Amino acid sequence: MKKRLSITLLFLFAIAASPISLLAQATATATIVGTVTDSTGAVVGANVTATNKDTGATRTAVTSTTGDFRFDQLAPSSYTVKVSKNGYATYAQSFELLIGQTATVAASLKVGQTSEVVEVSASEVLIDLAKTEVAQQISPDEVDQLPMLGRDSANLAYLVPGVKAADSYDPTKNRSAILSVNGASGRNVNVTVNGVDNKDNTVGGTVMQVPLEAVEEFNISTQRFSAANGRSEGAVINLITKSGTNQFHGSFFSFFRDQALNADQKTANGDGTSTLNNSPYARQQFGGSFGGPLVKDKLFAFFAFERQREHTSLTDGAGFVTEIKLLTDLGAVPATVIPTPFFDTRYNGRADYQLNSNNKVSFSYTSQGNSSNNDQSAGTGDLTSGNTTTNQLQLANFNFNSTISPTLLNQFTAGYQYWNNKILATSNLPDLTFTGGATIGTNGNVPQQSFQRKWQFRDDVSKVLGKHTLSVGVDYLWEQALGGYFEFNTPIEVDFNIDPSNVGSTPSDVAAAMANTPGLVNDIIFATGDPATNVPNGTKQLGLYVQDDWKATRSLTVNLGVRYDRDFNMVEANAIGTSRTYQELKAASAFNSSLLPFVNKIASDDGLNFSPRVGFAYDLSGKGKDVLRGGFGLY
Repeated sequence: MKKRLSITLLFLFAIAASPISLLAQATATATIVGTVTDSTGAVVGANVTATNKDTGATRTAVTSTTGDFRFDQLAPSSYTVKVSKNGYATYAQSFELLIGQTATVAASLKVGQTSEVVEVSASEVLIDLAKTEVAQQISPDEVDQLPMLGRDSANLAYLVPGVKAADSYDPTKNRSAILSVNGASGRNVNVTVNGVDNKDNTVGGTVMQVPLEAVEEFNISTQRFSAANGRSEGAVINLITKSGTNQFHGSFFSFFRDQALNADQKTANGDGTSTLNNSPYARQQFGGSFGGPLVKDKLFAFFAFERQREHTSLTDGAGFVTEIKLLTDLGAVPATVIPTPFFDTRYNGRADYQLNSNNKVSFSYTSQGNSSNNDQSAGTGDLTSGNTTTNQLQLANFNFNSTISPTLLNQFTAGYQYWNNKILATSNLPDLTFTGGATIGTNGNVPQQSFQRKWQFRDDVSKVLGKHTLSVGVDYLWEQALGGYFEFNTPIEVDFNIDPSNVGSTPSDVAAAMANTPGLVNDIIFATGDPATNVPNGTKQLGLYVQDDWKATRSLTVNLGVRYDRDFNMVEANAIGTSRTYQELKAASAFNSSLLPFVNKIASDDGLNFSPRVGFAYDLSGKGKDVLRGGFGLY
């Protein structure tokens, strides 16, 4: 596992802008902390209630001897916090709590009757006083209102400083957002949905695109110091899906773009005239969602569906088409327009059940399936160079949240992920290439397949001990199946040092010349061996952590933690010793001592991945307006 040393020091001035905060947990929760005093500033012992305004779920606590209270592992939502004590008017404050946030409530009680309510309203948490990471929440309003081509919510991550678009490094992700964070390639971004892994363990990056109508919000942490996060030295993205509430709500959308409404596309001929180049292009996107209570305050359901139909094409250059028309006797199928249709279906269903005031369970299932043609074509070939691509993806999670006592909480998460991608050739003709760039026959990058099936089990426990909040957790991931295959140059590739027009003016003349004229071929390339990339017996990943969030003073919060990660069979140490390459190197090392470093020791999984994490947040003025943050970590 790669490690990165990260030291960050940040002055944050509170303004009416997007808040910056820490993703304290890898699970999809948030936190409320606070202090209760009277009008003189003296500590007051009081009862505190936090109520989820959407579902009616409540949590209660009693302030400590220092007047502090804390609610961990809350579902992101709109909350009302009420503080009551005999002889004082009830204090009430409402705000929206986003994923990964810690909201700080400074309740000052005034003398009066408890039936009297002093209400403070805030639409959002302007500044997170307790957290030390560089992170940003993408709010429900941003998900709902900002336009996104392809309806991929990950595109909203480009709003975060340090994140930019990167070139796709994988043909299976041409339509997915590729996020370069702080200059990295995007492969090292760890993505979770409702706390469950949504990462491609073959080449990195995200796997599934959740229906946009099902996305509630997400958090992206570009510098994260919490020991609860692991399996990445890059960014962490944690997305949560929508749930039903006590109000029925739904949506419907449709976006249509038709060829008849498109403007003419013209290609200049170089002599002052132009040629129409109206390649077929039509796209329909439609879907909707619906959710609400099955039993008020107890059982909620939500469902979202999206469908995309796209009829697009790729135009072959006129020069390539002219050359390819001379190769029809060799099996070429010339075309000026290569069709590239794409069809995608996504849906998500979720159910939440409040067993009682202390226990809640939720289940979510998401599916995505899509297919496309000729997405590997480069605009220099014919229809024999085509391909078909299919993707089938599934993601499910089960969460069980328990409030064992006002100061002891547990969250258990179980997840399942499946992904199967196939890119298949539409012909088995040899791949013929020519000096001018024209090609026919089987694309050299197909066929190929990637698949993975993984199970995940995670448990996080937090305990409040005075000014300390101790968190411990275990995260176990079993990748039951990981692999696929990648066949290069199947069948053979033949590289010619001429163009077809150099040896003939008709298909029959060209075919005869290529069969009987020596010296026309530069290379003949073919591949042998087993193209499978399967990992025998799958892989396993284990993460353990302990974290202490210490409220050292009213103004200073310190985060101390350490994490241990261990991979099992990730580098296939058992298979290396029996591989043909290793055996040949070992035999050759008897005659060439320079090869000994490559065979003296077989690579194995690293067992020393200890990752310390330290962070702090200091309220400079004590008024929640200026915060100094810093941190150190190994990842």
